[in-house]
Amino acid sequence: MQSMPRLEIWLKELGLPVDPALVPLMCLQTAFFTPWLPPETCYRMARLTVWLMAIDNVLDAPDAPDAATCGPDGTPTRVRAWHRVLAGHDNDGDSDGDRAGVSDDPIARALAEIARDLDREGRPELTAVWRKSMHQTLIGMQWEREAARTAAAGGGVTGLTDYLRHGAWTIGVEQQVTALWALMDEPGLSRRLPLLLDALRQAATAIRLLNDLRGHQREQSEGKSDALAFGLTEQEVYRRAEAGLENCRRALAPLTAAGYGSAVALERVALWHARMYHHFDPVRPGQEVTAPLPGGSGSAAPVRHSPFVPQPREAPAMSIEQEVLDVIASGGQCDNAKLTELFDRLEPVDTDLLIGTWQGGAFEHTSENAALLTKMRWYGKRFVDAEHVEPLLCRDEDGTVFSYEEMGLATLREVVHRGKQSTAMVYDQLPIIDHFRRLTDNVLLCVMDKKESPTDFFFHLTRVPASPPRPSR
Repeated sequence: MQSMPRLEIWLKELGLPVDPALVPLMCLQTAFFTPWLPPETCYRMARLTVWLMAIDNVLDAPDAPDAATCGPDGTPTRVRAWHRVLAGHDNDGDSDGDRAGVSDDPIARALAEIARDLDREGRPELTAVWRKSMHQTLIGMQWEREAARTAAAGGGVTGLTDYLRHGAWTIGVEQQVTALWALMDEPGLSRRLPLLLDALRQAATAIRLLNDLRGHQREQSEGKSDALAFGLTEQEVYRRAEAGLENCRRALAPLTAAGYGSAVALERVALWHARMYHHFDPVRPGQEVTAPLPGGSGSAAPVRHSPFVPQPREAPAMSIEQEVLDVIASGGQCDNAKLTELFDRLEPVDTDLLIGTWQGGAFEHTSENAALLTKMRWYGKRFVDAEHVEPLLCRDEDGTVFSYEEMGLATLREVVHRGKQSTAMVYDQLPIIDHFRRLTDNVLLCVMDKKESPTDFFFHLTRVPASPPRPSR
């Protein structure tokens, strides 16, 4: 709670539209997330949480800027300015957050300060993930605002899937967690990102559902949509939320058991928000809630979420999928028999899933293929489209990634392998076909089928997050 006086001063100086009575809650929250991090990190996180509440209050306000008067693309001017701050420049294209275009908007000034500090203290590759999540927050909040206007005007409502996708962006969980990751000094965290991001999306969606249950009556009176507006019962919403939290905890279990702070932080953020919505609506924190969360078990006491702690004698055995994901995250090794069993169980992939850049790795380091890739400083693959694949992205001596093309490029084709038809990568000049199976949307289990090779060579690919596009000026 050392951050509380500083946060109160910061809030007052900037004039952000947030009730000062919430400051103690914000400080307690961030101290709970990562109690092992220094107080300065807690202060930075508390500022971010206050900022997220501020933009929610601005975009929810009845007198918020009308889209019809705010630019050719219908995006409110202030939101456009916030996107520019996240992209590294203000309305005039200048990266100095104190210049005109930022200085006259307290929310933009606050965001510029938060982003500058994160750039200075955070790890660049993880700060980029945070910036992407912040762009998504703004996109999601604007989408929710427009959806509410459309519904109020008698228009149709969007689908549940679209609602939950945007709702996971706007609940604030992803932005808090990715900021914490950027500020952590955890070796190898980037390698674990695919698993962590999948678990984070599960948690964010679950917290959105719990938010909808707790605030349903209030939001209904304000003319807003929530998960219940799409025909789900309270029990169905609650069960979905519980399942999402449990899936998140189980996915994180190998990492939390190994003591990775990134996984522990995500679990504690989800735990805090789940407990909070079981007890009160944070938009109206002064109104005590005595009834259990709607849709719960029906008992007098709300369900309490506790961190998932593996108990070897009681918990079910870890699935082979989770075991291999843990090997990938830790950079470990795995034998071919287990990989073959898993490969045959996994679903095939299509071309659309593959498009993008992927970072690769091997499950062993002694074979001829593994030694060759190490010698080449192999980085991964880039799938531009079905007719243009760069199969050998490598690093030069300075670490810069380039496409090594002396062995040719490759194409994508539908190929039957081990009884399943799937998109495969066929080298243009080499007698090699790479086959892929989906572990998650961001992690692939792969096998190299090389003519006259006595054994298969297994490897893995992890999607490299794309940098968010800069908003138009």
